[in-house]
Parts: sequence; C-alpha cells; structure tokens
Amino acid sequence: MTHHATITRALLLLGATVLLATCLLSQPVTGWNSNSRLDLVFATVDRSTLSIDAYHNVKPTDTGDKAEYNGHYYSDKTIGVSLVAVPLYAGIRAVSNIFRLHPSFQLLQYLLTRFAVALPAAFAAMLMANLLVKLGALPRRAILATSGVFFGSLLFGYSSVFFPYLPGIAACLGALTIVLSPPLTWKKAAAAGGLLGMALIFDLTFVITVAVIGVFLLAALHKAGPRKGLRLGGAATAAAVVPLGVFALYSRAIFGKPSIPYKYEASQFFRDGMSKGVMGVTSPKRDAMWFLSFHAYRGILFWSPWLVMVVVCCIWLIATDRHLRPIAIAALVTFVGYFLFNSGYYEWWGGAGMGPRLMLPMFAIVPLGLVAACRADSPRWMRYGVVATMTVAVALCLPVSMTDPQTKQANLLQTLLGASPGTHLRVVQLEVLKNFYLGRWIGIKPVAGIPIIVSFIGCMVLVVGGTTLAYIVAARAENHEFDDLTNSEPLDELAPIEPVAIPA
Repeated sequence: MTHHATITRALLLLGATVLLATCLLSQPVTGWNSNSRLDLVFATVDRSTLSIDAYHNVKPTDTGDKAEYNGHYYSDKTIGVSLVAVPLYAGIRAVSNIFRLHPSFQLLQYLLTRFAVALPAAFAAMLMANLLVKLGALPRRAILATSGVFFGSLLFGYSSVFFPYLPGIAACLGALTIVLSPPLTWKKAAAAGGLLGMALIFDLTFVITVAVIGVFLLAALHKAGPRKGLRLGGAATAAAVVPLGVFALYSRAIFGKPSIPYKYEASQFFRDGMSKGVMGVTSPKRDAMWFLSFHAYRGILFWSPWLVMVVVCCIWLIATDRHLRPIAIAALVTFVGYFLFNSGYYEWWGGAGMGPRLMLPMFAIVPLGLVAACRADSPRWMRYGVVATMTVAVALCLPVSMTDPQTKQANLLQTLLGASPGTHLRVVQLEVLKNFYLGRWIGIKPVAGIPIIVSFIGCMVLVVGGTTLAYIVAARAENHEFDDLTNSEPLDELAPIEPVAIPA
C-alpha cells in the first residue's frame, strides 16, 4: 500500500470513529433550536408548506425559536441543515407509507441528525487532519491532534444534535482544502465558492470564518493573474450565490421579500435583542468576556484549554516560519474575532449548551495552528503542552457530550443579563461531570432501550480504540514514505518534500 493510500485509510478510520461514536448516543430532549429546524423538515415533506403551524406548540416538536408573520409560524433559523435533511426524510416517509409504519419522533430525529450532522462531522474530522498533513504535520500527530480537537471541545457534543455547526465547519474546511491545493481551476473555484455559500446558510455566524477563507481565496486569485483570476473569481461568486439565492427565495416565499426570519421573532425578548446593533451584536462586553473565557459556565478556555497552546503555537509560527505565517495569523484573527463577536451578542450564553456554541464556527480554522506541534521539528515542550491540555479537555468535554451537550441554562435570565465576574452562576456541566465520575448514570435516559452503561462505555471504547487504530495506520504511512524515499531514486536527485504552499 502506498504512502497516500495509507494516509487515506487512517483518515477514514478517524472519520468512522467520529460517526460511529455518535451513533451510540441520542439526546432524549431535542430543545427549541433543533426542533425549529426539524419542524421545517417535517412541514416541507409532510404538508408541502414552509409554515410550522402544526408543530411549533405540540410536544415533542414544540419550539420557542420561531418567527410569526401574517398569522402563521415559521422557523426563525437559516435553512442549511434542514435542506440537507429533507431528502432523507422524504425517503423515510415514502418507505413508511408503503409499509404502513409510524416511526417515532425520537427515531426520526436520531436518523436525520446522523445523516445531516454526524456524517458531515466525520468528513470535517478527515478534512481537518488532512489539512494538517498538507501543512506539514506528521500524519500520526495530525490524527492525534484532530481527535483531541473533536473530543476535547464542543465539536463532538454538537455532532449528536440537530444543529448546523458541524455541516458548516465541514463546508468551510472543504473550501479551505480546495483553496490551499493549487493550481486553482474554475471547477475548484466554483466548488470553493459554493461551499462558502452553503456555510452561510447553515448558520450566519460563519461569516467571520467565511471572510477569513475568502482572503485566502483572493490571494490565490491574485496569484493566478488578472484575467484568469477574474474568471475564477466570477465562478466562485456565481457558485456562492446559488445557496444564498435559495435562502433568499425561501424568505421571499414567506415574507414577500428577501429577509432574515429573526426580524419577525415571535418572542418579544428575542425580537428586541435581535434589533440591537447588527442582528443582536453590539460592542464587546467585558463582563461577558470573563464567562466566555476562563469561567466554567461558558468558558471556551476552561473546557478546551488546548486553545491556549494554539495561541502559543501561532505566535511561534509567526516568529519562526514565514511559510506558515498566514495560517497562524488567520487562526489568531478568527479566534479573537469570534471571542469579540460572542461577547457582544445580547444573549452571550447562547441558551442551553455545554459551552459557547456561538464560537463553534471558529473550529474550521483555529485548530490548524496546531500544525506547529505536529511537525517533525516541533519543540518537545510544545508537544507535551498540547498533549497535556488535550487530555484535560477530553476528560472535561467527553462526559458532557455523551450526557447532553444542551445542558440547562440553569440561571435566571436577569441574572445572566446582569452577570459580572463576582456573580455566582450555577454550572450544570460540573454537576454532570461529578455524577459521571462517581458512576451515577442511573438518571440518564438510554438510547432506544440500550442500557446507558453500554452506550457510554461503547462510545468511550470507540473513541479510544478508533483513534489508536487510526494513529497506528498513520504511523505506517510515515514508514511507507521513508521506504519510498530509500527504495526509489537517490536522495540527492529528489525534490525536497515541503508542505503545501500558502498564498501570501
């Protein structure tokens, strides 16, 4: 087996690990956000309408995340993940009608989530590890780092619920892979543009990530020359307009004009909040920054301390590696951008959640800074720092992800709105961790009758075993590369092996 084939096998094993691990989990309570998106799927297929009137106030499909217009209710979300799920649900309905079956809501949301969210999450993991390798990481270290990123953050938890973040991350990673794989042809440019447009209709919070990748695309277009660059840019723009145009047509069909559904929020609180600044985002709030950084309630650095090492890695790359400096700068800019954005949002805590879910789109770029610790020449202290912080992150995040990533808000709305560093907030995630490590699993609902101990232990075995197997296969890929070098041409006649070129 060749070097590249072995790497592909390792990537597939990593993706299968993510996908199969989510298949052992299912959240018994879906929540407003996911229900709003699922209701649109059900209404489109079952009733041939965009209105969710039949679902929004009836359990288990009830939701408070809805828009109201002309006496009807609609999902207030962008349509990307619902659009992806519609074909599968249509197929399920066709089969169930033929055989007169009546699948439960729990089963339907489980299947739709695995198809529209968990499967893209698996692709996202493969794309991330592949990008690290293209940037110069050793394959085995890229596998280990990507596994740490997924299971030591919000990513794995949100791979098991009907939210749009993992499909959007997969789209962004796909676009970035294309842009960083020269030469750029018109087909590649169109594919990159289409993926970036899809990311935006998965969720508008991807705008920062899309803008950063857009800078890399512009650099590649500039490198292609004026005339060719203009044609390639036209192809990328035209492709990006397609998904955005679908969303515009969707909004026009409801509101009579292209509009964001948030403008017509049924909730007075949501409507007032979204009217502030730009879609609810005003200037960053210092008090919110504390709770979004190191505090256990929503602190991204508390739950994923390896992000501190990403910052260190990026600074090191900027100082020592001109070739990877653009990636390092992009990672830092994206991280700071989402931190400021989230701290300026009127509902900075993001409702029920295990962490700052509004920052999730940054994971399409920020983890790439870990390439500094994954290279053959990386400093030992840097590798040890990444491994140590990722171990802590997995121990913190994996139990919460398996239990329920949509942990309760658990604090009064007024308390959260006026929270300062001295405010005591209840942190449900810590309660989940305490019960998990004390073995108090009895209160957690099982998946389709499977004992929860089987679900949890099976998931953890898959995570550890799948990552280990992918790591071993990736290590063999490095050996194959060495064999290829020593068994073919003399070393002095070979072209130097370098990471992928980054547009300046």
